[in-house]
Order: sequence, then structure tokens, then C-alpha cells
Amino acid sequence: MFRTAPRLFAVTRFTQVHRAVHSTCKFTMLPFQPARHQSTVTAVYTDKTHRPLAHYSQAIKAAGQVWLSGQVPADAQGNLVKGSVTEKTQAIIRNTEAILHEAGSSLERVVKVVVYLNDASIMPEFAQVYDAAFPHKPARSMVEVAKLPAGVDIQVDFIAVI
Repeated sequence: MFRTAPRLFAVTRFTQVHRAVHSTCKFTMLPFQPARHQSTVTAVYTDKTHRPLAHYSQAIKAAGQVWLSGQVPADAQGNLVKGSVTEKTQAIIRNTEAILHEAGSSLERVVKVVVYLNDASIMPEFAQVYDAAFPHKPARSMVEVAKLPAGVDIQVDFIAVI
């Protein structure tokens, strides 16, 4: 009995304080209001670059940003570029520029880039073309991977603002 008395006192005291606080407070219920800045999600397509290789969009536009699907070195007809790293990088940047333009953005508005390479040793040649296209130096990551889609050796992801 002695052990339960302090607990009973604590619960009783809490209840008294709780009632006192609620008796002096007035609560007003506000009606539910949906978020004012609802964002639409829009798929972006242009015929100035190749069609996606599978079931995905060239890009998605939402919340003032554009997220491009991984760009591979291909021409507008979907033929993979077989030339040098420079030629492949130029094709990726051309495709990216066309998609960004269609989305209402541009290369100058790219904020994040992820470069996937089969062999990291080609990064210096890639960077020569890339650096000229992005003098504002967006955030960038580089990942060396074992295999990329369609047998390409470079794929690049871009995020831009509108």
C-alpha cells in the first residue's frame, strides 16, 4: 500500500494541473486547409534527342526543378555515339541542352550532376568538354561502375532549376 500511494498522488496531482490548464485555455479549431503550393509533376519530351531506352521520361519537371533521366551518348535517332570520349560527352551535353530547353531551363541553371563511368581514367577527357559547358561549376559527383545501360561507358544525370 505504501508503494502505490506516491503514484496515486502523482497521477492525481497531474490530473488536477491538467484540468486547471485546460479550464483556462480556449482552443479554436481551424478548418483544414490544403497546401497552397501544390506542385504538378510533368513529363518532359523533345524530339530533338533520342527517345528513352525503356519506360521512363526524358525528364520530370516539378516544384521549379527539372530532373533528367540518365543521359547516354546517342544522337537524335537513338544511335549510340561510338567515337572518342570528347564526342560522347558533346552528344550528352547536346541532348541535355535540348531537354532542358524543352523544360524551360538551360545548361546555366544546372545545379547537380552525377557522372557514371565504366573507367574513371577517362574523366580528364570528359572534364575538358564538361568544364567548358558548365563554367558556373554545379555540384558534381563521379561514380565508377561496372556496367551501364546499352553498353555505354558514360551516363550523366542532371538536376536543374527552372
